[in-house]
Amino acid sequence: HCLLERERLGGWLSWWCARRLGFIICDFQEDWTPALEACCSVLNRGGMVLAFARQPEAEGESGFAPEAAEIALEADAHMLGDAPLPVQPLHIFLPVPPSRLEELLIHLDAPLSILDSGIKENERDARIRAVDRELERACSHNPFRLQPADFEDFIKGLERVMREDFEETWSRRANWKQKVEDFELSPFLVRLANQLNSGHPGRLVALKEALYAYHEAKRRAALASFRMETADAWLKVGWRRMSAWVETVAGFPIAGYGLLNLLIAWWLMRLLGLYRKGLWAAAPGEWVGRILVACGCYAGQIALAAHFLPRVQAGYYAPSLPISGAYLLRYLWLVEHRTKVLLETQSQGPGRLKRMRQVLIEELKQDQDRYAALWRIAH
Repeated sequence: HCLLERERLGGWLSWWCARRLGFIICDFQEDWTPALEACCSVLNRGGMVLAFARQPEAEGESGFAPEAAEIALEADAHMLGDAPLPVQPLHIFLPVPPSRLEELLIHLDAPLSILDSGIKENERDARIRAVDRELERACSHNPFRLQPADFEDFIKGLERVMREDFEETWSRRANWKQKVEDFELSPFLVRLANQLNSGHPGRLVALKEALYAYHEAKRRAALASFRMETADAWLKVGWRRMSAWVETVAGFPIAGYGLLNLLIAWWLMRLLGLYRKGLWAAAPGEWVGRILVACGCYAGQIALAAHFLPRVQAGYYAPSLPISGAYLLRYLWLVEHRTKVLLETQSQGPGRLKRMRQVLIEELKQDQDRYAALWRIAH
């Protein structure tokens, strides 16, 4: 049975659905005694009550899970059995955009011995605060959080991204003398990352994935630039690059026709073990075997065509087999040594890196604004 604040319910339909699903509706602003009594009744029947932790709304504000602490103390005082009430932290890893993860993870932590706090029975408020502090301490060790080394790498990566963005912006300004090396991440952003790491690791993992994707795109862009600088003359000549694009598109039907005619031969080559070293890394003996198998299959296909097709069609079909097969090899070489390089150099341009960096910074700004409003501080 999950606690649900009344203010989160819209109309009567939401209220009815929540009641039918077993939610315990409470009002923390006014009187939540009925909800507390309902929680105690559920626990006495052997049920379980789920209360969500709160985010502090101001600097230094206490009260991580005051409702959970009060329920634990009140229910334990009225428990019918002799065993102490088990109180267990529950951690949830909830993937959020821009993460591509889709799996929801739930970790049920070990029960806490929080009811023997050493505070007298009549000091109710002090006992609630003690239990609340113990819950906050236990929940701060989130099993889904980034480890210190990974967290430090994440902070350094963010700092590099910010500096790169500043440097690109300032490079367009004349006589700008300020250096990006003089800047570091603000304490607010570091605190925000720490808060996400302990309270919402799914969001921090999403930001880390976006940061990793940016670094990977940057690495690929550097590799594409290196290939451009060290490539043969064809990549530096406009008409030769264009001819490679044209042949890639125009030659696809011919290569497809050659592949279709080679399916039987390819199956036999695989069966005979003539493809163990791949297509190109093959010994001369393997190439001879491949050619013999292909020619034998071509001869059989030509014989079948001559038997079932008219003479003119069989005459056109016969020379098309070796020609399309030879061009298939040429096309495979073209795709691997020309088209692949062209695609890499086209897709890893500076514009893509800038867009990815801006998306990451915008995601950070959204979190900054959200938590600045929550903590009621300027940033």
